[in-house]
Amino acid sequence: MKFSYIASLIFILLIFVFFLLDSNKEIKPLSFEGEVMGTTYKVILYGKEIQTSQKEINNIFESVNQEMSTYLADSSISQINKNDLFEWSKVSKGFIRVLNFAIDLCNDTDGVYDVSLGRLVNTWGFGPTQATDLTQDEEKIMVDAIGCDSVQVDQESVRKLRNVYLDFSSIAKGHAIDLVHLELLSDASIESHYIELGGEIRTSAIKRHNIPWVVGIQDPEDPSNFLIKLQSNKFKEFAVATSGDYRNFRVFDEQLVSHTFNTKLGKPKAYSKTSVTVIAENAMKADALATALNAMELEEAIKYSNQNNINAIFIFNQNKQSNMKFSNSMLKVVK
Repeated sequence: MKFSYIASLIFILLIFVFFLLDSNKEIKPLSFEGEVMGTTYKVILYGKEIQTSQKEINNIFESVNQEMSTYLADSSISQINKNDLFEWSKVSKGFIRVLNFAIDLCNDTDGVYDVSLGRLVNTWGFGPTQATDLTQDEEKIMVDAIGCDSVQVDQESVRKLRNVYLDFSSIAKGHAIDLVHLELLSDASIESHYIELGGEIRTSAIKRHNIPWVVGIQDPEDPSNFLIKLQSNKFKEFAVATSGDYRNFRVFDEQLVSHTFNTKLGKPKAYSKTSVTVIAENAMKADALATALNAMELEEAIKYSNQNNINAIFIFNQNKQSNMKFSNSMLKVVK
């Protein structure tokens, strides 16, 4: 009887210890991966009994794709591009928000960043159509149409004022990430999250146990090497976007040209192994700003970043080696 009591007590203690050990086990994250918007995505979630499904996340990405992809003939942006001049198209609030932000940035950068350059992008073969040859007169007409005031926006509709072709490839992914971010924040079962779509990233402030998320920036000379690692807890909001021509370029007349365009000249920038990374309060802003800064000359981009308190990292090639420069606000973070 005494032995049985002790055995039972030991058994109860073993169960209690096992329960403690089990409850302290590191929770494995829930990870979703897929393809959308012509690229891949990865979402990592920490939490218990997470309610958000991959289908819900994928649906958000797909909804943005259906609105903003020039590769889809029936998307909202494709409809606007096909419309006659001054013909209104009703669009979503998200579309209006993205276009208004793009127009504001266009004006602020004196047209360096401009989403109305889609026809130029297509002509050089960086869009959904094959590259085409233009006469000088045709090219001039196309370039002259591009501009921050080439489209008009009201509360729920958009129309073209000149014969332009909108292209949101520099901002749509960031917008999609922000929508998923908001969806994940609304799920109380999720403790922390990481969202990556086509290289653009947004995370919660902390991963787990006060450990931050860490994002590495690739070396254009050696993409397998990371030049610097960024920690999410160093920023109030952690949205990261990189724009560079070392992974997206074309060969024309035996010369490499970048996918980034000079809107004044109507030509792509000369290819160089450079990149710009921006950390901002949301992914849409980081996405668009990285493109704008990459389109500028280096010193101009650094000056613009400093004037506007942009957290930016510039990687450029010098003597066949990658070098880095930081904006003033970013320099305070990395010190």
